[in-house]
Amino acid sequence: MNKGDLFTVYMDGAMMTVCVIGSYKEEYSGEEMVILAIVSQDNMVHVPLEDLDMLIPRRKFMN
Repeated sequence: MNKGDLFTVYMDGAMMTVCVIGSYKEEYSGEEMVILAIVSQDNMVHVPLEDLDMLIPRRKFMN
């Protein structure tokens, strides 16, 4: 799995779209872990990369 991959899973009879948003190696076990986000198809928006700067302005600080 790579960052940004989307896939569909069925849990308890409901279809869910899942996105891989990151990964890391577990410190103690060495196991590869992934960070997933459940995406609602109703709220999914496709935006060209060039337009992201207009939607999310860059700031001089990060949280």
